[in-house]
Amino acid sequence: MSTVLWANHLLGNGEVASDESDKWALFEHADKLDKLASGAKVEPFSGLLDHTDMQFNMSDDELPEGMQSTNEMMARQGVWKSADDALAILSGLLGEIRSKKPRFGMLKNDYDDVVSELSESIDYAKKAKEAGAKFNFSVVM
Repeated sequence: MSTVLWANHLLGNGEVASDESDKWALFEHADKLDKLASGAKVEPFSGLLDHTDMQFNMSDDELPEGMQSTNEMMARQGVWKSADDALAILSGLLGEIRSKKPRFGMLKNDYDDVVSELSESIDYAKKAKEAGAKFNFSVVM
């Protein structure tokens, strides 16, 4: 079982929608993305990460009464950014990465995967903005 990120948006009615697309490279290189965010003069990438799903799945806890999924917990207690803030972070990072062309990984360079996953995430954050929704990346196992 691997850990990845899924891009999500939170609608005004509290419903969480996910692209359910594994973003392994973004998760794998989150620390490097935080460092690059500093150079891009945007908030840290890790500020978009929500660990609600992972924390619940690693515990023996039961969902609170009336809740059907960890999405409901994330909607109420999770880390969320406005779509505008998310777009600023993601677009700033993509620009910095395309400009500096850093290496992602020791043995294999995941540069193309990081760029592709950031681009997909920007598209999804734009959909969140159009819907008046908030955005995050859930850490899922």
